[in-house]
Amino acid sequence: MNIKHPFLVELLTALALVLAPFVLPHLGFSPSTINRILIWGLFGIGFDILFGYTGLLSFGQSAFYGTGGMFAAYLLTETGFSYVMAAIVLGAVVSGVVGYVIGLIALRRTGIYFAMITVAIAEVFFFVEFNPLSAFTGGENGLPGVPTPVVNLGFTVLEFNTDWTMYTFLAFCYFIGIAVALRIVRSPVGAILSAIRDNPLRAAALGHDIHGYKLTAFVVAAIYAGFAGGLLGVMQGFMPPDAFMFDTSGQVVMQTAIGGAGTLFGPLVGATVWFYL
Repeated sequence: MNIKHPFLVELLTALALVLAPFVLPHLGFSPSTINRILIWGLFGIGFDILFGYTGLLSFGQSAFYGTGGMFAAYLLTETGFSYVMAAIVLGAVVSGVVGYVIGLIALRRTGIYFAMITVAIAEVFFFVEFNPLSAFTGGENGLPGVPTPVVNLGFTVLEFNTDWTMYTFLAFCYFIGIAVALRIVRSPVGAILSAIRDNPLRAAALGHDIHGYKLTAFVVAAIYAGFAGGLLGVMQGFMPPDAFMFDTSGQVVMQTAIGGAGTLFGPLVGATVWFYL
């Protein structure tokens, strides 16, 4: 990137997010669909760091997407916890912790074996959500009654209870997510992740902790997935059980591939194409 314009991508992203509500409806996108695209785009950012930048193909992202969403929804509907944004962040943190534990197991293998382990993990989480933990997750009914976010600025209160006001909330979250991801991939850590993707043996020969960096990417992807899952429940007012389905993992893989892996914006483009079709 041109050093004279280090924040050009962020500025263009902000501009695109401002213009999207005025352009996309004329192309047939409803406000609800646009909101879903943002959530899937945010979900895909983490997966793109894992797959596009680190070279790890995971089919288990639904486990973290559902975990973060269900944890946030449970806090907001069953415990009396009323801070929506805090619940979403806590859900993302829990997903990151779960991702760390799962990563310690899954990253003992590489290639197709790693991918198959993540498939198994996704199926285990799906089973656990529907059976042993159904008292907490609602089982096949999910968790209804998830509140929308409210921000008290002191001089006014912002309520995101309509499609377009929810868009502003989701667009802000997406912008923060893409800005953080850009910082990661532009940093020395991002360069090492790309080196691991291209030639892990050479990266190891240079003294880099390959397993540690892979685990970091895995945890980051889990955090993004959990954060997006929390936003899904808030947007719908309901956390669906199908967030844990293998189809969810397949969709984020396909959307990233359609939009272009290793770009960070590919998942958003892929989600737009996916919902348009």
